[in-house]
Amino acid sequence: MPTEHSFGGVVLGESGTVVLVRHKDNTSWLFPKGHKDGDESDEDAARREIFEETGLSDLELLDYLGSYTRFALLPNNTDDRSRLKEIHMFLFSAKQGAELRPTLEIEEATWVPLQSLVEHIGNSADRAWFVSVFERVRQAVQRD
Repeated sequence: MPTEHSFGGVVLGESGTVVLVRHKDNTSWLFPKGHKDGDESDEDAARREIFEETGLSDLELLDYLGSYTRFALLPNNTDDRSRLKEIHMFLFSAKQGAELRPTLEIEEATWVPLQSLVEHIGNSADRAWFVSVFERVRQAVQRD
């Protein structure tokens, strides 16, 4: 099965919050991410996707959080078993006072406290991946 590549990020906000988005055709809260345009770098693709989905720009890169693989999602949040995705994630920090302005296919974007983030993530593979990097994200929050 061919594998699609997706790029996005865990974006830290004020007071230990992280941004999640909800697409218009899906009821689940997920991290902002999407596909590359042309020959842009992985980081540039992540930054553009985050901007397109949340309106956040001028992000500070803190770390590369690695990648994980899962099936693409159908609108009802079930796996599309015909499409495999390898998702590459970065850790960014937004400027103080950054406002969310969801665009394009995004119904809503919100800041979620880090301590309750796992229960908000609407996909089990995304949740499992986040649990694996939680300590790195928590340490980044404490440095701010």
